[in-house]
Amino acid sequence: MRDDDPAGRGTGDGPRRERARPLRDVRAQHRRAHGPLQHLELLEIPGRVFSRREHEVTLAESTSFVEDAFDLARRDHRATVSRPPCRYAPPVRALTVEPGRAGSGAVRVVPEPVVAEGEVLVDVVRVGLCGTDAEIERGEYGRAPDGADVLVIGHESFGRVARDAGSLKAGTPVVASVRRPDGCPNCLLGEQDMCLWGGFLERGIEGLHGFCAERFAERPEYLFAVPETIADVAVLLEPLTISEKGWRHISVAQRRMTVWEPRAAIVAGGGPVGILAAVKLRLQGLDVTVVERRHKPEKEALLARIGAGYAATSVTPLAAVAARSKRIDVVIEATGTSAIAFECLRLVGANGAVILTSVTGAGRSSLLPADLINQNLVLDNILVLGVVNAKSDDFRQGIADLAEAERRWPGFLSTLITRRVPLADAASALPHDPSQIKTVVEVGP
Repeated sequence: MRDDDPAGRGTGDGPRRERARPLRDVRAQHRRAHGPLQHLELLEIPGRVFSRREHEVTLAESTSFVEDAFDLARRDHRATVSRPPCRYAPPVRALTVEPGRAGSGAVRVVPEPVVAEGEVLVDVVRVGLCGTDAEIERGEYGRAPDGADVLVIGHESFGRVARDAGSLKAGTPVVASVRRPDGCPNCLLGEQDMCLWGGFLERGIEGLHGFCAERFAERPEYLFAVPETIADVAVLLEPLTISEKGWRHISVAQRRMTVWEPRAAIVAGGGPVGILAAVKLRLQGLDVTVVERRHKPEKEALLARIGAGYAATSVTPLAAVAARSKRIDVVIEATGTSAIAFECLRLVGANGAVILTSVTGAGRSSLLPADLINQNLVLDNILVLGVVNAKSDDFRQGIADLAEAERRWPGFLSTLITRRVPLADAASALPHDPSQIKTVVEVGP
């Protein structure tokens, strides 16, 4: 077709070409078959016919529309039209919130993720929910991506690669990390968990959509392939990485001594982070006692399967639990309560380490024996370490530890997933339910 022959009538030198239909006719056909178009972006010259040479389809609601459009284009330019490399698919369903608005959690239709060059498309299988998601749904924090009205939440992911992308083959089970760098010196070295400037973004939390959607796109360096042997429990990897990072850091810091041979530990908090911390410590060979407020016989029996002890402060005070051991070398706090965090500082013995993992609100205050706490910290050389997020090393070690835990205690990890809900009902699972250990949203097959 000549540039001055936009209707495609031909020149008379060969077979007459069929006139390409205007875009409005294609849209009308699509509307009759599929309903109104959504999330469609077209570079269009009003009043002209559809021509691959003049127009680019960048995002479409359905594959059928794209097929119609390119069929027209082929008839207009049989020899020159080629399909672009990007993938076209319907919009996806996702668990979303309106940040800052309490009770806004809902499953909504959002645009198909745009797969940029070098990125990997992932079909989501399941996503874990945690206290952070509940707090975001209550409007306490969270920020949508620039230009978006809603935030897709969920940062504990498990999915499968949708199609071959470099070394990641279609079907590969993967877990994604959460935090993205801001360019500070630590971030440039791959340690965005230790960001200096605070301009980082976090999937499902701060400025980036999360993973509780049918699909997401991600850079390969933020995806971690997991073996099929732990695929059913790989959604637990992200919460495990908190303890992986804590252990890695105290292992380095405790080199301040020539000899440090930890034997006993207390984990304060019997939720998923606390239980996974107990798993990590048991794999390191420590005697572990998990402590929570109310006694739950089923929790006690569960922890006995990995050789961990159990206590409830409603029955035995925390200090009395610590006194059962000659010396407590490590304390991991995972209760979400600041008062307990400070009490943990008094439990650890000489040269011990306390790992604080709870991000607590700003509304609580407590009366504390400040002089006594300070005296213990100084005279006993206590190490106190705050831990948030994790780096790639922690994800890789977490994969190894999940596999070892599954080998050593078959079936234990799967019992931590106590509630499963389909994506359609995911909003109802956002409020915290203390009767559950880990709630997951089953998104795909």
